[in-house]
Amino acid sequence: MTDSRVRDQIRALPAEALPMIAEAMSVLELTPWNGRPYNAAEPDGWMRHLDLHEGRGFLTYLVLEDQDRVDVLNVTWFG
Repeated sequence: MTDSRVRDQIRALPAEALPMIAEAMSVLELTPWNGRPYNAAEPDGWMRHLDLHEGRGFLTYLVLEDQDRVDVLNVTWFG
């Protein structure tokens, strides 16, 4: 799930980033815990980062396991 701010971030990305975002969203659907912890001091924390292809950016997201849901909070793109 994404909110309108994240959808706006995705719309602003260059076309080359869209397949990477789609792949990352697929990963989040299947294995959301594979992302690295947002806070290294909390390795089991619910907030995570998932790197995009070749370090070109990352998604920050929240795993809401009790709701069987993942919320994307931010998209960072380095290009």
